[in-house]
Amino acid sequence: MRHAGAMHAQTVADAFGLGRASSLTDPVARGELGEIRRLETDHGTFAVKRALEGWSVDEAETSTAYQRVCWEAGIPTPEPLRATTGGFTAQVDGVQMRAYAWAELADSDPMLDPAAVGALVARLHQVRHPWPTTEVDPWFEAPIGRAEWKRVLEVSRVAGAPFADRLAELLPALLEIEQILTPMRPVQTCHLDLWADNLRRSAGRPFVIDFDNAGPGDPAREIAMVIFEFGRGDAVRQRSLYDAYLGGGGPGRVRDRADLGLVVAQLHHIGHRHLTMWVAARDPEARARSLAEIDEFLGEPLRLSDVDALLETLG
Repeated sequence: MRHAGAMHAQTVADAFGLGRASSLTDPVARGELGEIRRLETDHGTFAVKRALEGWSVDEAETSTAYQRVCWEAGIPTPEPLRATTGGFTAQVDGVQMRAYAWAELADSDPMLDPAAVGALVARLHQVRHPWPTTEVDPWFEAPIGRAEWKRVLEVSRVAGAPFADRLAELLPALLEIEQILTPMRPVQTCHLDLWADNLRRSAGRPFVIDFDNAGPGDPAREIAMVIFEFGRGDAVRQRSLYDAYLGGGGPGRVRDRADLGLVVAQLHHIGHRHLTMWVAARDPEARARSLAEIDEFLGEPLRLSDVDALLETLG
């Protein structure tokens, strides 16, 4: 993509004071809200993140400042770099961008060593950083609700969705587990997005990336989510991760169903997002991307019995 990559390499480098640029690649990684490119300069190799949608400069500055504090505390995470203006964001040709030290990351893998993951999250939860608000985003605590789930099912059927029957079959279980959702206490700043996509192996150890969803939260709910994600339904892995977290001084304590609320809320909002995106999409590629996420959501649902089994393991 020479017309986009090479053309703007020096402009990006100049925005962050990174020296003489030699190349800027096509996107090497893409998430829901941003994409990463690799920038090579005479100062080294860097990751530059371009915002795709939705983030204000204030939000980007706040979350990146938290990541910087974590990096300074020794948490394995890419070092966020400051723009020449002094903040963490720069407008490059009208696009919001941020820059980080480059890190080689392994593919997403929920089978990372559970003890190493638990110890890392314990360290992360001991980093305290004030957040400008105590308001918790509904994405992390609110149910989708009976009326909205039924609406999504109806429009899916009208659209001839291939997943409509599976959604109808799963609907009672979705509504049942949403009953455990309660407002999340804003105890401290948390990452809030510690799925396997964002907690990966680098240089042989777990490594945290993408702090864009950080905000006020409850460490008990976050460690419960991490145990769910990296425990893989295996009692030995779950217990090993939690023991390492507790042994490392992690402050969260998983005690009841409500502590699994962050898992449920996020899984349901992610599933709901892709279900509605599939119905709205007119591009076959966009529908295919959403369908892959929908298949995962409907094929591996979290049920109330799974919550109770995890609590019994940890208790």
